[in-house]
Amino acid sequence: MLSISFAMVFPMILFLVLAVVQGALIWYSDSVALAAARVGADAARVYSEKDNRAAAPTAYAFLKPFTQLLGNPVVTVPPRGPTDTVVTVTVTVHPLFVLPGELTFSQTAQAPIERPTP
Repeated sequence: MLSISFAMVFPMILFLVLAVVQGALIWYSDSVALAAARVGADAARVYSEKDNRAAAPTAYAFLKPFTQLLGNPVVTVPPRGPTDTVVTVTVTVHPLFVLPGELTFSQTAQAPIERPTP
């Protein structure tokens, strides 16, 4: 009798454990995407940079150890205009799924461009 009730409850317990693992993977992927966006924005905002060329390679270098977890991340950096005061970097990731399904997350970071002050 005990084995029959265990056989009925075990799939629910297994699903709950996998749901917790999936939630942790989603949270971690979202955190890594935000950190990569911040690193890219910090690389492009420095005073010596005249455009946003350094943002995407720096963000991709940060994401490189996490490619198995994030799938194929995409870093988007709009070109910098002469009157821009902030740098915007967006990182889009597809987290690993242990349950059926798929999600896409985007994190955006903005940082003020460093300018000399008299």
